[in-house]
Amino acid sequence: MSYIDKGSGEVICLIHGLGSRKESWQYQINELSKYYRVIAVDLRGHNESRINYNITLQTMAADIIDLLDSLHIDSAHFLGISLGGIVTQEVLHSYPRYVKSTILSNTASILPYWIGKYTVDQRMDKLGSMDDEDYEYLATKNCLHSHYPDSYIHKISNMFLDVNRSTYMQAASAPLGINYTNTLIHNSKPMLVIGSMFDKVTPYINTLTTYTLARHAKLKTFYNSGHIPNIEEPEEFNNAVLEFLHNIN
Repeated sequence: MSYIDKGSGEVICLIHGLGSRKESWQYQINELSKYYRVIAVDLRGHNESRINYNITLQTMAADIIDLLDSLHIDSAHFLGISLGGIVTQEVLHSYPRYVKSTILSNTASILPYWIGKYTVDQRMDKLGSMDDEDYEYLATKNCLHSHYPDSYIHKISNMFLDVNRSTYMQAASAPLGINYTNTLIHNSKPMLVIGSMFDKVTPYINTLTTYTLARHAKLKTFYNSGHIPNIEEPEEFNNAVLEFLHNIN
């Protein structure tokens, strides 16, 4: 598994979103590594990962646990955004002994199959009618809340997205039909749920649903960012993460 390992102390594992890459966490890695050992991973089928088959939530979660085992790490804090937040919930569900706390950003806990399938089909139609650069530009623009010049959107796109056409459909379909209600209700580990009021990719109602189901969760809402507050409002995002982690340690 391709990963970044920086800093020392307690481990926080960063898990990126669909079509994204570990480098999308660059605004977090430098700041969080002042206080923690930060490990940012490329999910199976993404970026520099060499594994491009059997892409499921279960295999992506297992890959992360295998990496932690290989590094002799027996527990960590997990921070996941979008698809990474769903993978984080799968880690919590299947490997709870590894979890110190979870931070779920701009993600979902329940996704009925046919609603998700409709969204996936729309994405694949757009991908089929565009080249990689145009699709990544459009996807990045959709993830942002404010209006930015094209040069800035291209800059964020280059840092944020790296769509692999051979694996994108599998990765996009992996969360279809998820329901982590029981996992959240019975979770006793500290949890922070982050959402953006103007998220066009994962609407804010998903954040409220996750927060309501998780008995011990705290909530952080962003009002000036879209789907990727870690990039659009990195300072406030980092402060929220560090405040949460410092208060449970």
